[in-house]
Order: sequence, then C-alpha cells, then structure tokens
Amino acid sequence: MNIKFYPLLLLSLPVSAQFRYAPEKPQLGQPVSFTYTPKNTPLATDSTIEGRYIRYGAPAVMPQSRPANITLVRQGNDFVGTLQLPKKDLAGVMMLFRNSQQPRRTDLNKGQLYVIPVTDETGKLVPHAIAGQASVFTRTGFLYEVGSRPDPNQVVSLYEQELKANPDLRPVYWSDHLAALVRQKKSGYGPKVKTAIESYLASRPAPTAAELTAAAQLYESMGDFAKANVQRERMKTLDPAGSLVQKDRATAIRNQADWTKRKALYKAFVTEFPASTHLPLLATAMADGYFKNNDIAGLITFVDQQPPAHLDVLMLNTMAFQLADEKRSLPEAEKLANKAIAVLKTQPKPGNVTGNWAEEKQIRERLLMNTLARSLEQQGKHAEAYTAYQAFINPDDVDNSDPRVNERYYLCALRTNHATEAQPMAEAAVEVGKATPRLKAALRDWYAKQPGQNEAKATEYLANLEAELRAEQREELKGILINEPAPAFSMVDLQGRTISSAALKGKVVVVDFWATWCGPCIASFPAMQQAQTRFQNDPNVRFLFVNTREGGPVQRVHNFMARNTYPFVVPLDAQQRMANAYKVQGIPTKVVIDGKGRVRYRAIGYNGNPEATVNELTMVVEMLKEGN
Repeated sequence: MNIKFYPLLLLSLPVSAQFRYAPEKPQLGQPVSFTYTPKNTPLATDSTIEGRYIRYGAPAVMPQSRPANITLVRQGNDFVGTLQLPKKDLAGVMMLFRNSQQPRRTDLNKGQLYVIPVTDETGKLVPHAIAGQASVFTRTGFLYEVGSRPDPNQVVSLYEQELKANPDLRPVYWSDHLAALVRQKKSGYGPKVKTAIESYLASRPAPTAAELTAAAQLYESMGDFAKANVQRERMKTLDPAGSLVQKDRATAIRNQADWTKRKALYKAFVTEFPASTHLPLLATAMADGYFKNNDIAGLITFVDQQPPAHLDVLMLNTMAFQLADEKRSLPEAEKLANKAIAVLKTQPKPGNVTGNWAEEKQIRERLLMNTLARSLEQQGKHAEAYTAYQAFINPDDVDNSDPRVNERYYLCALRTNHATEAQPMAEAAVEVGKATPRLKAALRDWYAKQPGQNEAKATEYLANLEAELRAEQREELKGILINEPAPAFSMVDLQGRTISSAALKGKVVVVDFWATWCGPCIASFPAMQQAQTRFQNDPNVRFLFVNTREGGPVQRVHNFMARNTYPFVVPLDAQQRMANAYKVQGIPTKVVIDGKGRVRYRAIGYNGNPEATVNELTMVVEMLKEGN
C-alpha cells in the first residue's frame, strides 16, 4: 500500500503527521485507506481508539449528513482504517478520533478535524471541498456532540478560500459567509456585512424568497430589525401565499385571545393553506384552546378530524389524565386516551425525539395505558382498568415505578378479586420503597384476612417486607447525621406562650423554619403534619414550626394559620435570631435536636415527595430516641 502525506492544495487543508491517506487525490466512488498515529496527540496513551466521520458537500446535501463510527485496526503504534466514498453528492470527509470506551477523550486536530477532500479526474479539488468543511462546523452538530465549538476565524477563512477558488458559488455561500463574519465579530463587521447584503441583493435582478429570508435573518442577527422587516415585506409581496405569510397568519391565530375569533381564523387558515407546515403546531394550539375553554366535546370532535401527524400524543395524555384525575368528562378522557394510543401505533418518529424511538414509544405507550386505566377506574370500570394496568405494569422494573400508580393498580386488583395475582408486585413495591401508605395499609389489611392470618401477623408481614429497606435507609441516614451544639432559644408563639429550649430539655425536637410567602414551605406542611401525627402520643417528641424571615406583619401569620387548620405550635422568630443561630441558609429548613441538646440533622428545601419526607424524619426521630 502506497500511503503518502497529503500535499497542501489550499491553505485551508490542515496537514498533520498524525493522519495520512491513499490515494493522495481520492475521487468519488473510490475506497480510501488511512493511517492515524496518536503520538503527540491527546490520545497518545490510549489503546482503544475509533474514528468518527461525517461526509460533506454542498449546503443542500448537509441535512442528510449523519456522523458515523469506523472501526480501526491497530498496527504497531498506528491505527488504520478504510472508507468507501459514495459516487455522488460528496466533496469530502471530516474525521475525529476518540477513545471508544471514553468518547469524550478526543483528538480534534486542534479543532480543525482531519480532512479527506475529494478531487476530480484532473486532481483538482471539486467545488465545495473547502466551504463544505465550514458547513460541517455551521450546519451540523459534529463538533458540539464532543463538547467543542468551531473557531469562527477558521470558518470565515474556509468560506473565503472557496469563493476565491470558485466565484460562481457565491449565490450558494454568500449568506453563510456573511453569517460567519457576524459570528466572528471583528471590528467594523456590522457596516461591512450590511454593505455586502445590499451589494449582493442589488446584483440579483429578482432575489428569491430564500435570498430575502437570508438577508432578513442576517439583519436580525445584527439587531437591525427595521431592515429585516423591509426584506420580509418584500418576501410577502413576492409570494403572497408563501411561508412568511403563513407564519404571520399562524402567529396571529395563536395570539388571538378571543376563542371564537381564534376558531374562525383557524378555519380560514386550513381552507386557504391545507398543506401548510404550520398546521401541526396550530393543531396543538387549538386542541389546547378547546381544553382550556372547557369545551371537551369540541376537543373530541377536533381531535377526531386531525390526521395522526398533527396530534401530540403527550399533550392528549396530559389532558386525558387531568380529566380522569379530576373526575370530570370521564368518558371523554377515555376517548382521548384511546385516540392517543391509536395514533401512537402508526406515528412516525417525531422531529423532537433525538433518542431511540422504539424505546421512547414504549415509554409513551405506558403513560397512555396508565391514563386509560385511570379514566376507566374513575368510571367504576374496574375490570377494564385492571386489564389496562396489567398491560404496562412491569413487576421486574419496580425500582422505576411510580408509587401512586402502584397504589391504584393494587386497589384495582382488590376490587376485581385479583389481589393474590397483584401481591408480588405490591410486595416488591414495599420492599424497594415504591409503595404509598395507602398501598401498605391495603396490603396489610388484605393479608390479615387470609386463612390462618390476623392483624398481628399482618403487621409483622409488612414489617418484614420493609426491614431490609429500612436498614439501608438507617445506614444512609447515619452517614448524614451531624453533631453540633444546639443554641439556646426562647420565643413566644401565636398563642402568647413562651417556647424555650430549657423547657424542652431531654426531648427530641423537630424544628421547621418557614414563612407564609414560601411556596415549598407550605407545600411540605401536609407531610410535616403526617410526621407530627406519628408521634402525637409520644411525650418525648415535639414539633416546632418556627416562622422566620416573614418580612411582614405578624397578623399575616395569624391569618394563614386561621385559614389552614394545621395543629402546629408556631413560635415567632421576627428578628431571625434563632434562624441565624441554627445556620438557616434558606427556607424551608428542617432541624432535629436530640435529647442531649445536640443538632443532629439539617435539611434545606422540599423535594415534593411527602412519603419520602415523612419516612426520613420519622426514621431520624426514632434513631435519636434510641440514642444513635
């Protein structure tokens, strides 16, 4: 094999001792062998190296360019591979090399990548061999996927070299070149680019809609919206039914606040532009409008009239689940869920899905089946609901399940005499912490009624299921427990009583710092009430809900507690003395003081999971009562 260094045809083609290929002037349809030497590169010490490449050509073919990997064979200190060049629509290939086990470890040739340009039969670079490299940087995410960014100076240089070698390509690259100058941001680029725009448009006897669009975008990128609008108005005149006019009309529909007028505008748009690319987004907006205006019957009719490609199954799922969960329009919720399931079966991969569509499709199907089950269950169709639950409940993946769904599934199983069938799933949910208190209670009560069982055995049964998880949780908690002296405090609560650390000596005290304006604080109160209820008969445990950082009149706190019947003791920390003493950096903050007067636990914020909050606080209190 006669492998040579590639000769420098144009200054834009980087030459490196790390990368060699043959033939030295590759043509379309030929195989190209290459050798990569990682010495003196970021991959010098790596042994598992692969190539990743992307083909490039004229801007029109770049949307079809997709990166691909190529396997390399090690030969001594080198790695070799072969690429087969296609027979058309190609001006070159750009490559990077990376560790196949650690893809973020890359050699990007100092950001320039390794280039194999295509030549014609005379050995001359084909058109786009230079500017096509810039297109890789500007029209693909090839560099971005490895955490890098293109050098704007290099991009400008590539465009200028191409245009110098092939002036007839200016209509192809004029706007890309000017956009690169804008991103380069060299001194004086604004007037230079604007002059170039005007000069180019003046040279065109009849600028196309695409050229006027490019000009408008360039002006917008420089903040000159007045000149951008001039070009857009020219476009509307040039093409009264074109994309810009459609875009403006579609925007007007979405922005129309009057629902009756919006429906009329949409009807006119569909009549005038039945194949518009804006129809899918408009269909989504209209479906949302029907839902928000509580015209559920109209929503069903509208959805039934839409082609599958115009429907957003996730939005339909959200609407159907909300209707089902709120017990309103339940037959319609069922219809929406079934419609979405039918659409999903035939729907091609949406443009906004970047990952594995088959996997994403399964996720969406499970969401929809859950919604269908919920709508059936709320209608009392428990047998059908149980069948729907079984279609997506996966006993082998309980770790990733939703506790609320597990609860509904098990309760549905109880109502349909399938409790024994659902028992393994319920037990697994309890064992991994994916069971709600209601599910646990239902499982315990059912177990107690089985032959040979009773309440005591059922309680022991449930405790055994939770034993391993609780042991793990206790070990984790031991790792986060702290041990700091608890500063003394004395405050007056809303009833005028003095609350002091001296009076609470020897008790485990749970302190929740909060304010009426704090959303997460208020959101955590139901969970805190549950935690307090668990110890309501324990004289050695006290809960204090210290109002701090209120920033307003104390009457606001009185009013809040009057509206909300929480059985809380609320000391007032108006001067933030206690909050500061207890190192409160944000609210809500939960602090637990043990019976020896030591701060043993501190947590900031609320994760939105009441079950986890109750369990963690309960476990902390129990551990401290045991002297841990």
